[in-house]
Amino acid sequence: MKTQLYDWHTKNGDIINFSGFEMPVMYKSIKEEHMVVRNAAGLFDVSHMGRMWIEGYDSEKFLNLLVPRDLTKTQIGRASYTFMLNEQGGFRDDLVFARIDKNKWLLVWNAGNLIKIKLWMNMFKEILTQFMDLNLTLTEISSSSAMFALQGPKAQDVAITAFKGEIEPPLPWCVHSGSYKDIELILSGTGYTGEKGFEIIVLDTTQKDPSKAERIWELLLESGSRPCGLGARDSLRLEAGLALYGNDIDEEINPIEADLFFPPFIHMDKPYFIGKSHLEYLSDQKPNRTRVGFVAKNKGPSPREGVKLFKEKQEIGIVTSGGFSPLLNLGVGMGYVLTALSKEGTSIQFEVRGKLFEAEIVKFPIFNIDKYGKNRK
Repeated sequence: MKTQLYDWHTKNGDIINFSGFEMPVMYKSIKEEHMVVRNAAGLFDVSHMGRMWIEGYDSEKFLNLLVPRDLTKTQIGRASYTFMLNEQGGFRDDLVFARIDKNKWLLVWNAGNLIKIKLWMNMFKEILTQFMDLNLTLTEISSSSAMFALQGPKAQDVAITAFKGEIEPPLPWCVHSGSYKDIELILSGTGYTGEKGFEIIVLDTTQKDPSKAERIWELLLESGSRPCGLGARDSLRLEAGLALYGNDIDEEINPIEADLFFPPFIHMDKPYFIGKSHLEYLSDQKPNRTRVGFVAKNKGPSPREGVKLFKEKQEIGIVTSGGFSPLLNLGVGMGYVLTALSKEGTSIQFEVRGKLFEAEIVKFPIFNIDKYGKNRK
């Protein structure tokens, strides 16, 4: 599959297959693009992600059954990060809901679960309609829209320059609609890099006629941002400690193990949500494994997905995401270790080509929050 900017990406970047989509991994250098986002403003094409309108009088009630976050607390013009769980409390996906109006929501979910979540939403709607009348409409817009992520400390300056006051850049976790020239947009103060920034959805644009998507992409580049590929997106989210579905969380992992079992992501005082009863059972027990971050103590090979973790030569876990940190100039990783050995500061080792390399468990994000990230001073 291809996004609407596929031709632009093939002319300017290196293409890889990601979740069935032909996507740019980089344009010039992953390290350079990573640092552009940490220091200025980078622009990502994230149109491979799923997008859907959920509308109708029963939309809030319907969604609140599907997710552990209490969406009654999500005000109009706000976005909320949460999960969909299976009956055993495992992750169906992690996703973002934006409340556009009282009875109108926008759902954004992962490309790797594009079909799975769409089918699950429609199936759950069909199940409910057997027992009650539902005023509810689900409309997928993944192929009839484009989505870009403008990220970095200068993202706001780029947006102001680009839209010339016609559309104000939103505050973090705020969302609003607007139009620039003849192009309808939705802007939300969300992202996946650990930096301030926005995600911009371009409506009513298609693979057959991508002109609106192309115009907004070019406008944002001309206004001071730089194109960035999936390589930098992965290294940025890894430094920030953001879990990637399919690597760090999946149907077999629950929020307790993933260290995501807390408000506002999950409200256990809700009367019901799918997976609640099993989470209640699991919460009374100490998990055997816990998601942690770690940093190599010395320069050398970087940890990669699937390599084993050790403590004093005894296997204690596995790496789910790993790579090189351009900020630290060291290898960094994320993975699951025995809960008893998950404390910050614990010395561990990771294995590369049969050799063990020293590392230390650290708290996310792994960068200096006074100098980098969305809460920098």
